[in-house]
Amino acid sequence: MRITIKEPVTKSPLNLDVRPEDYNGDQGWRVLFPEKDSFVMVQKDGEWNVMDESDINPQLVEAIAKALHPVARYNSR
Repeated sequence: MRITIKEPVTKSPLNLDVRPEDYNGDQGWRVLFPEKDSFVMVQKDGEWNVMDESDINPQLVEAIAKALHPVARYNSR
């Protein structure tokens, strides 16, 4: 699936591919950037967490979480 967010620093549109992924038994989303970097986000107790990367801009995580909200709610177990 493709989502479009506003990049937090430049405010320009950024197209990202996201794919469902099992992360240690939790439903997660692999977020793929155009330059092929990626990380997994998992929602627990209403809060989105980046699971396999430690240096991600929190504003970027928030923008991605807003774009994933309707899809994640629909696909939650």
